[in-house]
Amino acid sequence: MRKTLLLVLGVLLTCMQLLAQNRTVTGKITDETGKPVANSSVIVKGTRNGTTTASDGSFSVTVPEKSNTIVVSSVGYASQEINVGNRTDVAVQLKGAQNSLQEVVVTAYGTQRRVNLTSSQTRVGGANFEDVPLSSADQMLQGKAAGVQSSAFSGQPGANQQVRIRGVGSVTASSQPLYVVDGVQINAGDLSRSNTTSNALAGLNPNDIDNVTVLKDASATALYGARGSNGVIIITTKKGRSGKTQFRLDTEVGSTTYATFPDAGKPLDAADWLALAREGYINAGYTADQADAKLKNYGAGTTNNTDWLNLLTRTGTQQQYNLSASGGDAKTTFYISGSYFQQQAPVVGSDMKRYTGNINIRHQASNRLSFQFGMQSSYDKINVPLGNNAYFSNPVLGIWFLRPVQHPYNADGTLNISRASNTDFPNIPNPLYIIQNNIYQTRQIQARPNLTTEFTILKGLKYTNKSALDFNDIEEMDYYNPNHGDGLTLNGYGANYYTRYALLDEINQLDYHVDALNNNFHIDAKALHEAISSNEYVIDAEANNYPNDKSPYSINAATVTNGKGGAYEYTFQSYVGQLVLNYQNKYVLSGSFRRDGSSRFGANKKYGNFPSIGFSWNASQEKFLSNIPHVSLLKLRASYGSTGNAEIGNYQSVATQASGYNYNGQPGIAFGNVGNADLTWEKTNQFDAGIDIGLFNNRVNITADYYDRRTSNMLFNIPLPLELGGPSPSGLGVGGTQIYNYGAMYNKGIELAIDATPVQTKNFNWNLNFNFTHNKNRITSLFGGNDVANGNFNLREGYDVQSFYTRLWAGVDPANGNPLWYTDATKSQTTSSYPAASARVMYGSASPKYYGGFTNTLSFKGFSLSAELYYNYGNLIRDTWATYLTDGQYALSYGKYAVNLQRWQNPGDVTNVPKYVYGTGNSSNSFSTRFLYKGDYIRLRNLTVGYQVPSSVMNHLHFSSLRFYVRGTNLWTKTYDKNLTIDPEQGASSASNLNIMLPRVMTVGINIGF
Repeated sequence: MRKTLLLVLGVLLTCMQLLAQNRTVTGKITDETGKPVANSSVIVKGTRNGTTTASDGSFSVTVPEKSNTIVVSSVGYASQEINVGNRTDVAVQLKGAQNSLQEVVVTAYGTQRRVNLTSSQTRVGGANFEDVPLSSADQMLQGKAAGVQSSAFSGQPGANQQVRIRGVGSVTASSQPLYVVDGVQINAGDLSRSNTTSNALAGLNPNDIDNVTVLKDASATALYGARGSNGVIIITTKKGRSGKTQFRLDTEVGSTTYATFPDAGKPLDAADWLALAREGYINAGYTADQADAKLKNYGAGTTNNTDWLNLLTRTGTQQQYNLSASGGDAKTTFYISGSYFQQQAPVVGSDMKRYTGNINIRHQASNRLSFQFGMQSSYDKINVPLGNNAYFSNPVLGIWFLRPVQHPYNADGTLNISRASNTDFPNIPNPLYIIQNNIYQTRQIQARPNLTTEFTILKGLKYTNKSALDFNDIEEMDYYNPNHGDGLTLNGYGANYYTRYALLDEINQLDYHVDALNNNFHIDAKALHEAISSNEYVIDAEANNYPNDKSPYSINAATVTNGKGGAYEYTFQSYVGQLVLNYQNKYVLSGSFRRDGSSRFGANKKYGNFPSIGFSWNASQEKFLSNIPHVSLLKLRASYGSTGNAEIGNYQSVATQASGYNYNGQPGIAFGNVGNADLTWEKTNQFDAGIDIGLFNNRVNITADYYDRRTSNMLFNIPLPLELGGPSPSGLGVGGTQIYNYGAMYNKGIELAIDATPVQTKNFNWNLNFNFTHNKNRITSLFGGNDVANGNFNLREGYDVQSFYTRLWAGVDPANGNPLWYTDATKSQTTSSYPAASARVMYGSASPKYYGGFTNTLSFKGFSLSAELYYNYGNLIRDTWATYLTDGQYALSYGKYAVNLQRWQNPGDVTNVPKYVYGTGNSSNSFSTRFLYKGDYIRLRNLTVGYQVPSSVMNHLHFSSLRFYVRGTNLWTKTYDKNLTIDPEQGASSASNLNIMLPRVMTVGINIGF
């Protein structure tokens, strides 16, 4: 017993001695404006003890007795060594890395010091993506970077976002940028095949993003060769840092409603709709009694008034929860996270649930060898109303197209699915029943494992191998019930679609760095080989004739109408080299070369070459400028290079056969694609000149760029003559066209970005960010110089690629209310006959001339207020479905816009809405410039009010950080066209398609670090 007591006493004394030898040092890290610097590294010099700062810049680290120095570092700031002495509390103010030139930034295939950059690229920090009630990172890029147009066409949670960098880059091929996640090129965009829309990036938890880098000019994008023409967006996920394990919990809950749309586009109530219909009858020659008699069939004289907007929209729920842990020691670091995201759209039947997991582990096996493993995984479940377009079962269509006199419910409270009368549902089905009894669902599993091995061969020479998989598994199910709606005539219809994408990306890379001439001359060289193989596997199954409405799976149906499978693939093989020469951090010359081979192109054009060159002059490093007051950075840049666009589909260059041409019960085939052995990628040559300015010790930072982006070898489908497989009267010979490289266009523009701190005091700071983009697009060459119809647009040499082509609306004749059009582009004469206005003209464009963002952040002690505005000017938007919702052509068939109440009624009335005539044949509702509206708008994208709890309080709660906030998204929109009937944000093509309205989201949240 005595020995035991002595042993325990000895252990206690030893522990007390150890405790006496160690002490805990706490503190806070801020920048020169007093703003906390989160995720800073705090290491005790000469030891493995360390930690990272919390979101409020606070830290706590154990310092051994014989250690007195801590090393503080963070990306974008100069490292500092602090002698803490006997202190237990320190405050550290980090200064920007010298002229910001020593900051390490993400570039293609690695990182570089900012001093070495000769390219135009924008970095968006991870804080911009945290706790935002949007489902994907590309949505959150809106207004964050000059030159980047990110616009939504649908408010469906998880919908694909349309992103354009420096204008529209193609007609036939994709104009979307290339997305790279942790160094791996991924299959991005909408990967679904049914009537839903899905976004591959929606499977990535934005809270796991450390930063996003947008590569814009050829000096930056040429390293991606045949896939870099539309710009490159590099997403880097969070990694662990050595030090005490840090936990973070983020919770956000709230609600969604639809963002306000213009009054002119609101649906009419029953009283106004009936009054308008009655007036239309009388104007068409009916007597008042005849009009009243006919309208009795539409509920006239009853009290029925169905508000379809209210019935088919809702206040939905919004919630997300994120939990992460990061830390490690000098050898091994880790970051692990898990999240749940759920959002209901403001339209009934539309929602999304997402579960994600992320892990990043890095292990330093020796001084020369390290390994890094990463995995992002997710499971998404999306319910979406049918189509997002003009399908009759689409509830958004129902909001406007259903008449306010139709009865959604029977007298006993059940849903009305009768087709007997005009107050029932003879044509368009009851969307409330459809939502309850149909299924339109997408389930998606994503996994992106990657393994990186780095080995230092010699001093300055490093070998890196990255092996990665981008895996997408998509299951889509459609079910139309047999009782009502689109499945009625088929006695029920079901379809299942299975799609699997597996992309393998293998990179072997050498990096070499050497310092010469007494450390005045620096050489960075890179050489790599990359091989990409993407495989797509699909299964389709369709059936109809169901025994009842209780078994939605197609296995229960009596008649199988489609059962097939298929596989598609593409491959790339690439060789890349880059050389960067830096003399005294003043003069930097960079050059790169990429040779790409692709399975997508013709046998004669499998490989293409993509060079670039760039130069920068860090003028602020010159002696004659170094002493100029208030100028902390002055850098001039210029670059030129070539990139390509290979996003055209997988088998356009080869001759194919088309199946399904069966005869007499036997399988048959016909000519499919004719093929083109000389088919190759679109080519873009781009020049960029830019300037970076830092003033007042980098409290004001300005970046400006001019670019000239010229695309040639554009891909077009050229009609073929009959003898070469063109269209024939019998319908055989389905080729019809052949894809050729022919045509050219350019995008020219300027970009401006300002990041400033106008006010900086001990307790109050004001930060602002502003960016501006002006882009001009012109087509310079087309096949034979002839116009080419392209959906809503007409392509013509000398005009914007998204130019509208239509008749010129001249308004309404005040004398009689007839519609007027100009007879030609001179606008010298008008006519009330639509055919007589046969001279269509090129009129405006869907491409904005100016767009950008403006963010103000005010902070006072622990309180903060941030307001993000997005603006868009200079484009036109088209209301595609206004034909049915205005004037009297479809007076009784559908609901009507409120703008119809402004119609002409008496001689002398001045209005833009013609006389309302039932069944009018004057074509007033036909497409013309009448239904093109100004797309100019300013939107309050996000408004956030937050409070950071002081460290003194958190210490008692044993938290490292604690923040509360309230956020509103899409709270306010200013438009500039009084006749506008739709939301001004309608995607890159600026055309409405009865998509789910953008949500207005209100949330409250809490961030806890411990």
